[in-house]
Amino acid sequence: MIKFNFKICFTIFAMIFLTGCTSTLTTQQLDVGVAQKESFTKVVSEVEKDDSSHDEMWYWLNLARMYQVQKEYQKSIDAFNKAEAILDEYENRASISLRNIGSGLGSTFFSKGAETYYAKGYERTLMHTLNSLNYAMLGNFEGATVEMRRMEKRQEFWLKESEAKIIEAKDKKSELRGNPDTDSIPAGYSMTSLLQDDEVRNMVNNYQDAFSYSLSSIISKISKDNEYSEISKKRAIALSSNAEFLFGGIKPDDMVDVNIVVLSGQAPSQKIEKLRVPFPYSGYLVLDLPSLTSPKKDVSSVQISTSNTQLNAIRLLRTDKMAYKTLKDEFPMELTKSLVRATSKAVTSKQMQDKTGGLGGLATMLVMDVTSSLMEGSYRNWEMLPNSGFLCKISVKRGERIFIRLGGREESVVIPENTKNGSLILVSFLTNNNIGIDNVQY
Repeated sequence: MIKFNFKICFTIFAMIFLTGCTSTLTTQQLDVGVAQKESFTKVVSEVEKDDSSHDEMWYWLNLARMYQVQKEYQKSIDAFNKAEAILDEYENRASISLRNIGSGLGSTFFSKGAETYYAKGYERTLMHTLNSLNYAMLGNFEGATVEMRRMEKRQEFWLKESEAKIIEAKDKKSELRGNPDTDSIPAGYSMTSLLQDDEVRNMVNNYQDAFSYSLSSIISKISKDNEYSEISKKRAIALSSNAEFLFGGIKPDDMVDVNIVVLSGQAPSQKIEKLRVPFPYSGYLVLDLPSLTSPKKDVSSVQISTSNTQLNAIRLLRTDKMAYKTLKDEFPMELTKSLVRATSKAVTSKQMQDKTGGLGGLATMLVMDVTSSLMEGSYRNWEMLPNSGFLCKISVKRGERIFIRLGGREESVVIPENTKNGSLILVSFLTNNNIGIDNVQY
């Protein structure tokens, strides 16, 4: 009984500690705050004051995107660098022993919510893509190209990490009795139809997107790195044939090229879904599986026009589809780990019941459930990541006005008379009442 009480006290202490580490600004408060420019400014200020989440990658990614919307590009670069430093430290540790990626007491015994967020492959790619835009908007297209090259290096590790996770899942499955089916999606799981969507099933992979490579081609061409521009263009077209429309046409001598980048909406936030499933030997188990919300405040089309031209921007990024593809690819692993967690809890509760009686087993299970719930409160990802990315290239005369229509709003930008070769326009659409727009000449 003394040992039992010690374990209970230790776990309660851990719960209190975890509660104290919860971020001061919740996902829901963040969603409400982006609706208006005035409230968005207050949200940014609140996030800056939150010193409880500085060791979390999602914190710096969210702050970096907020700074970018506010046109504070150097601050955004600094925040992205903080996120990258956290990821670098993780990758350096993981490189020593790839077989131990994702393992640990928290993720295998307590709760899915205990896992530390290090971003999925597509998020790591887009981290560099958006940071590249920061450099570009500061007029540093060479720095922007360097950032896009770093994106590809990051993808190499994601492949190694993914392979290691598959091996880890197979090892964990051997711990389960009865050889349960971990390849099929359990009945009642809310994400089933999205994971089986034809577009998701037919995606090339879960970490490369045509938007990033198209932008890489455009930026590297501006920085006169023509060889890398051509490589990026070919990869973009391989990922989406629609990207080809960005690279055709010849600019008249009296005009300049204008490249328009539109980032809209918010990508799905991650959450934990509880699912009660039948299981041999124990009757049933309660699984804690990763799940995703729907994308928020997104637009499906963007129209670009001048006094004599009208066309649609090309939608080359759907972050929600990439998130679903990632979840689909990782689901057997996630289901295996969830089964291990659930059976571990059941075994621990049964052992405590045998030692102390029914009350001890019940108390142990309650403590573990409460601990899991507290941990799930800090289970977050890059909530400010744009859900859609549009690109458009148009040739206009200097001094001409370009109109951009999206989400029921119309914005416009005048191309300065002193523009030398071209202009890059960045539009960030959060809501109809919160749109950031900026441009840089080159």
